[in-house]
Amino acid sequence: MGESFEINKVTVTIMGEEYTLKGNSTPETMQQVSRYVDRLMKMLAENNTQMSKHKIAVLAAINLADELFKLKQVSGEIRGKDDDKELV
Repeated sequence: MGESFEINKVTVTIMGEEYTLKGNSTPETMQQVSRYVDRLMKMLAENNTQMSKHKIAVLAAINLADELFKLKQVSGEIRGKDDDKELV
């Protein structure tokens, strides 16, 4: 038989809107990640007061992808330009 994973559910608030998250992560982790995204989006919104929430979300996604990319470079998962093919 396969391994079973508990699905946790938590409601979080990001940029004043509620989202219900479901996943294998602990509720605490999902809340921590959501707070991080909320802080990032609020900071970006303060610095870009004319941007829509949609554009703030895209800018936040780019910032988070940049952080992930840098971490993967440090860990050796990404070695050079040819690894861009991994990105969708």
